[in-house]
Amino acid sequence: MKHHHTLRRTLIGALAAAPLVNALPLRAQTPSPAMPHVTLVLTGSLRTQADRVEPLRQRLRELGYIEGKNLIIDIRELDGRFERLPALMQEVVAARPQIIVLSGSQSVRAALAATSTIPIVTITVARPVEQGFAVSLARPGKNVTGNVLIEGVTDEKSVEIIHEFVPRGTRIAFLDDPANPVDGRTQRFGAAAARLKLTPIFVAASSLEEVPPAFASAVKQRAQMLVVASSAVFSANPKITVNLAARHRLPAVYPNDAYVADGALVTYGYSNAVMARNAALIADRILKGRKPAELPFEQPTHFEMVVNRTTAKTLGLTIPQTILVRADRVIE
Repeated sequence: MKHHHTLRRTLIGALAAAPLVNALPLRAQTPSPAMPHVTLVLTGSLRTQADRVEPLRQRLRELGYIEGKNLIIDIRELDGRFERLPALMQEVVAARPQIIVLSGSQSVRAALAATSTIPIVTITVARPVEQGFAVSLARPGKNVTGNVLIEGVTDEKSVEIIHEFVPRGTRIAFLDDPANPVDGRTQRFGAAAARLKLTPIFVAASSLEEVPPAFASAVKQRAQMLVVASSAVFSANPKITVNLAARHRLPAVYPNDAYVADGALVTYGYSNAVMARNAALIADRILKGRKPAELPFEQPTHFEMVVNRTTAKTLGLTIPQTILVRADRVIE
């Protein structure tokens, strides 16, 4: 969608295709003192989060880093098992990487519990100052910097978008993660629904195991459309929410392009590819001597809408012309 929000910095980049390379376990790669060692921690897996792995690798290549020659990239996969985070971060820190790249508040919190000195770069994180990860966005003051999500920018628009797909619908569900520290999101969704004279239905899941019951609850309450909130839990395996929406024939809008490859009807939000490429640029600055405490957090300035024509047809929906003319991408 051609909606630009004029904020402090512009994230630059486009997704570049690159082959997946299976990551070796940390213990199998012993970095030499002369070779930078970057660890990428995924809340999902290489399969579910290739949308951020490959753009990050590609941007690092463009910046002159060749894996195995002047850079080691270790990839650790959490595969949605967030209870493993503390132990995993201890393992990561024990390998003494120059930088840890990760996403989400839970990952940052676990990393900070394990180290106060190794630089941490976020692909995405919400409210780093309020959560104590940084002193300020302009001057973080600690060992964490990267991309910060803007609260509330996409909430109202997501409600409007999915309502355009189901204009006669009156009941809209919101799937949220209660553990996600985004203040006021439930209130914003409710207010947006009220403006469109829609009845809001609130369902919650704070783990992947809780997502199917949340969908069942929404369906039981006769939801006719769904907004999936931004959450590291949901994006750890996007296929789960997309498949459940298809099974229940529930038109849904998703928070970013992580869900595109699995057949999401429509997504609206920041681009994981762009955020990952920008994280690589921030990592490059740190590898060249900058301190994360002095590197400002950066905010996305462009949000895009992606629509899947095949999914719409499967659900028996006609994509509104108003959506087609505003979409950044239409997948056939």
